[in-house]
Amino acid sequence: MNEVTNRRNPYILGRPIHEPSSFFGRESLFSFITDNLSQGVKVILLHGQRRIGKSSVLKQIPNSVKLDKFVFIQFDLQDQAKLSLMDILYNLADSITETLKDKSILPPRESFHQESTFDKDFLPKVYQRIDNRSLVLLLDEFDVANHESNDINTVEQQPLCNYFKKLTREQEKIFIIPVIGRYLNDLPNLLSLFKDAPSELIGLLDYTSAKRMIVNPAESILTYELEAIQEIIQLSAGHPCFTQVICSAIFEQARKNKKWNIEPTDVQSILKEAIEKADSFLHGLWEVLTVEERIIMSAVSEGQEIAIKQLKKVPEEPLNLLRKNDINQTEQLSQAWKRLIESRYLSDDGRKVTVELIRCWLLQYHSLENEIKGLRTKVENTNTVNNLIVVANFWSEQGKHELALQHYEQAIKINPENFNIKVSLAEQYLQAKDFSKSLELYKELFQADSQDYKEGYLDALSEYGHNLIITEKFTTAKEQYKKILEIEPNRRLAKQKILEIETFEKNAINPTSNTINSINNSIDKNHKGLTLRKILAVMTLLVIGSVGLATYRLSSDCPPGKQKEFGVLCIEDKSKISNGDRTLFPNIKNSFRDQGIKAFKQEKYEEAIKLFGEAVKANPNDPEVLIYHNNARAKQKGNSFTLAVAVPADNNIDVAKEILRGVSQAQEEFNKNKNNGLNSRLLEIKIANDAGQKEQAKQVAAELIKDPSILGIIGHYSSDSTKAALEEYNKADIAVISPSSTSTQLLGRKNFFRSLPSDAAGGKKLAEYAFKTLKLTKIVIFSNPESSYSDSMREEFTKTFETLGGKVLHKPQINLADATLDMDSKVNKSIYRDKAEAAVLIPDRKNISIALKIARVNQDIAERFKSQNRNRSAMKLLGGDTLYSNEILSQGGNAVENLIVVVPWFREAPQAKDFAEKAKKQWGGEVSWRTATSYDATQAFIQALSSNSERTTVIDKLKNINFVVNNSNTSGNILQFSPEGERQTEPILVQIQGGKWIMPAQNN
Repeated sequence: MNEVTNRRNPYILGRPIHEPSSFFGRESLFSFITDNLSQGVKVILLHGQRRIGKSSVLKQIPNSVKLDKFVFIQFDLQDQAKLSLMDILYNLADSITETLKDKSILPPRESFHQESTFDKDFLPKVYQRIDNRSLVLLLDEFDVANHESNDINTVEQQPLCNYFKKLTREQEKIFIIPVIGRYLNDLPNLLSLFKDAPSELIGLLDYTSAKRMIVNPAESILTYELEAIQEIIQLSAGHPCFTQVICSAIFEQARKNKKWNIEPTDVQSILKEAIEKADSFLHGLWEVLTVEERIIMSAVSEGQEIAIKQLKKVPEEPLNLLRKNDINQTEQLSQAWKRLIESRYLSDDGRKVTVELIRCWLLQYHSLENEIKGLRTKVENTNTVNNLIVVANFWSEQGKHELALQHYEQAIKINPENFNIKVSLAEQYLQAKDFSKSLELYKELFQADSQDYKEGYLDALSEYGHNLIITEKFTTAKEQYKKILEIEPNRRLAKQKILEIETFEKNAINPTSNTINSINNSIDKNHKGLTLRKILAVMTLLVIGSVGLATYRLSSDCPPGKQKEFGVLCIEDKSKISNGDRTLFPNIKNSFRDQGIKAFKQEKYEEAIKLFGEAVKANPNDPEVLIYHNNARAKQKGNSFTLAVAVPADNNIDVAKEILRGVSQAQEEFNKNKNNGLNSRLLEIKIANDAGQKEQAKQVAAELIKDPSILGIIGHYSSDSTKAALEEYNKADIAVISPSSTSTQLLGRKNFFRSLPSDAAGGKKLAEYAFKTLKLTKIVIFSNPESSYSDSMREEFTKTFETLGGKVLHKPQINLADATLDMDSKVNKSIYRDKAEAAVLIPDRKNISIALKIARVNQDIAERFKSQNRNRSAMKLLGGDTLYSNEILSQGGNAVENLIVVVPWFREAPQAKDFAEKAKKQWGGEVSWRTATSYDATQAFIQALSSNSERTTVIDKLKNINFVVNNSNTSGNILQFSPEGERQTEPILVQIQGGKWIMPAQNN
């Protein structure tokens, strides 16, 4: 018995398993590899979680795949990431000769400065040495070494995966099995390079294999009761590493207590020791998760614990639990949850941690409370700016400005010259109403770069001035507007504000006594019926009378989110929806509109029609008043059809107006046609303000679906807002047609349609033009992975470009939203080191200025090279539709000359000219593609209307394969939806030439 007591622990921890007798399961995986190699498949991708046994699988392939015509070579790339391609190839050659036990065929290291040394000189000697059998390279940690070479002196250096693709294509006897430890979908580089390669997940062990792993290593020492085995598997879920950890702890306890029969209680009693043994492995797993993934994992583990205590079978969704802990749902959190499910960290419904041991570890070391507290108080690896920015952005997204400020301030202390951090910090100060600090930063940025940071500085001055007016600090307010005029003398709003303040100051000295007397008389006559609220209103009118009409005009500007009551008081305006009872654009002055709104609210529709008609004449370019004019007509007639349109009225007025122009033009034509609409039923449009924000979009959607008269929704503007709002619309089975959301992440919803081509079509069109027409083979992409539009456009472009044979550098992209982005360095390396021929700029709207700056850096570097007689030219520029604007033309100058952008619609296209001319006549100027696609979205709904329309009948008509809107009723192209709700039409390429947009040659 003493011999047994001293027996070493047979369970293997912390290293790959080399011994076939200690390896269990994976038979189907080895059969998969055997079948594919036998059929001549050159690349087989294996992937799985960290610590799932990937390295052990590679070690066992030579033992388990019995194919005599192959020689297997083990090569771990874990420590090769920072090496040049030359050094990696030499190390690989060294591993091959070591396996063959013949160092004589290994060329000298210095000869590997030529890429051809490996495949032209070395490999032929290897084939001769192995009697012309084939080599199978077993490449562990392949994703770690998928990097750009640092050796700029080596001719035509390539990332490692590109080199291996070339090698497998050119060398008949080379096969590779790369193993990766990240989410497969996060590696579009690999997937596109090896697009036809079969892939297999290295997942959890099945019950039989897990049972063998438990019993066999200690079968001569331990006896496991069946219930104990089941208890172990319940804890480990068949995860090889954690099964070994639990059994190792059991063995040590058995040896200590000299108890060799293992019962379920023995398993339960070693849980604490097992968690401690697994801590280093679990910490490694935790380190690779993003902040959002960690929050989700902790929320799921806590949700399970609550369900267990409350005897509930199904735990609460983690996003709901987070909301209860004051963490708002964001796109990043939703995507993190999805990734964790796809990678098997969570169950299929995302409500349980797959491995119970991991859940127990999370409860002990990473409870939800601790994770949230940790985010509030510290950043892991505090000394790194990147992590500070990640956490700052997280809190900013949550609307927790104080916490965001703490981390931005720490970041700026570490890197005080980083302009991107300064911009984020200035924006955050502005949201927190700390105007002095915000303006100090904006002024510094403006002085450093007046072109890029002018608008931010002017907007901050304007917002501060507005706040001062609300708080009645008129002298200081006037100073802010004067500063604006010093920078931009023709700023109309600033001039108007100064005039109002000066008029107020003049009239404040000479109050109008007649106004006071008339209000006193009003009080005497009506005091019996006055409520407290009315008394307050009358008291306010007294103040107005004492300072004159100018004060009324001045105080008529309520802060955002408030509205007038009694024409005076600013009260909370919780409604973001209007059909004519309020304006969503209070900064646009139109007295006829304001009078029309008053009449509309009083249901005096005939009067409202006349007033809104005058408002249209006063401002014919304003679509809001045209919509209200038609709504008043529809209300007067009764029994109208109703649609809603969602626009970002708060923070993107230009885009909101572009969308509303298309909607109002279609409404106007429908209501004035020969049938007076449809069978004398007119169309009413409700306008919803989603502010371009996901949370507000969701709130607006929840309000819209409560109104049973609304038959369909046009919107939303951004892909992120649309995605958030669809969660609500799906509950009500109401059709949504977006005129501007292009992200492929919106596919697959039964009620979603769009009146423009998706990013799949746009990315494909741009990539094909780049490769086939411009003959480009190497490009670099600048985009924002946190924007669903930007990221899906990047993904679609990359997929097509690499399928055609092109190469995308710096995979998956250079992040435009990265506060630490060094543009000079990235552009310089792209041009000089990587020989990139073009840059593809795909900014979301927040990062358009960053894309413009990259264009200028690109031009500056090329000019610097030219002055130094270095043979390098600027990269060609391509981009997504966010760059198609007058802003790009006016601010980009020569830096954006010849920029090519893919857009859904272009006024100069032959099929678009009729609508473009009609719209120009309606609005007094050229219209954008958003006006065209919004017009088409409205026309689609109009064509789907019938005398007995309901929400479900509208959806059914739109989905009908025979549903078509003729091009005479659209902005140029026939409108028909695919079964997935996609518009069946081609996007268009446009180019800047001579400071204006044109159609380049070979656009078809």
